Amino acid sequence: MLNSLRSKTSCEEEAKFLQNRIQLVEKHLADLCDVFGQYARKTARVRDKGDEISKSVISYSAGETVNRSLSIGLDGFAASMSTLSDYGDARTRGLELKVVGEFSKYEDICKRAREEVRDIFAAREREMQRKKQLDRIREKNPRNRQQIMQAETEVAKATAELSKTVHTIEEKASTFEKQKLHDLKAILLDFIRIEMGYHARSLEVLTDAFSLVNGINEDSDLEDFQTTRGKMDLEFKKSLRLPETTHRNSPGARSVLLRSTQSLGAIFSSSHTKRFSKDRLNKSQDTLDSIKHSLSETEESDSETIESDDDAEEDESSMEMRNDPKKVH
Repeated sequence: MLNSLRSKTSCEEEAKFLQNRIQLVEKHLADLCDVFGQYARKTARVRDKGDEISKSVISYSAGETVNRSLSIGLDGFAASMSTLSDYGDARTRGLELKVVGEFSKYEDICKRAREEVRDIFAAREREMQRKKQLDRIREKNPRNRQQIMQAETEVAKATAELSKTVHTIEEKASTFEKQKLHDLKAILLDFIRIEMGYHARSLEVLTDAFSLVNGINEDSDLEDFQTTRGKMDLEFKKSLRLPETTHRNSPGARSVLLRSTQSLGAIFSSSHTKRFSKDRLNKSQDTLDSIKHSLSETEESDSETIESDDDAEEDESSMEMRNDPKKVH
């Protein structure tokens, strides 16, 4: 009886120990599966954002027509980000397959292990029932050797079955523990290899991207900007130049020119305000005022010249009349 109690205690303790181990592995590997799954989803989002950055930079580079070195640097940076996204895609797929996928398998493995441990408790329960039945037969019919021997045989079978079940579970528990250690080590090493490969290749790409972006020539791009702006200013000034005519000093030409300048002033004061800045508009207005002033001075000088010519003609006429009195009569 004492040996039976010891056997019962030892069997139950071993079953509980195995059960606790399985529950511990199941809990923590489920947590690892969840957290690595979140990590893989984060890397997928980083990959997608890298694609968005690449598209935005390419769009900017296509629209940049003044700063040539900046456009080249942006193209190189966009290509680097696209390459990083490709590496990120391989990284995400590797994490999902070799890390998250392997951890997720342990849900079924731990479930089967729990069922096998429950077989120990079921076999132990059958053995206890057979022993109780043997004790009842011995109490009721102590002289019935046939029933007692049959009950003892059933007890022996139940004990042998329990022993076999325990031995099988012990072997499976060892296999489970060995597989857990091997798989956990392999999964973590795969994770490290995936991350090392991604970051090593990313470092190479980012090194090239650094060289391309660092090669942007600020002085050259600023000179390009100044040149482009100078060409625009030159075209604007050409649009303000007056036409050269052979009858520039004639009153009709001056009146037409004055009306033209007034029309230009009206144009610049209304519609061209939307196209030019205030500084350029003020310069244009000053130019128009100077033109008007020069025209007015030209008119005044012409009128003075005409008057002087008329006075000279009158003086000549009076001199001729005095010198030739016959003309007077």
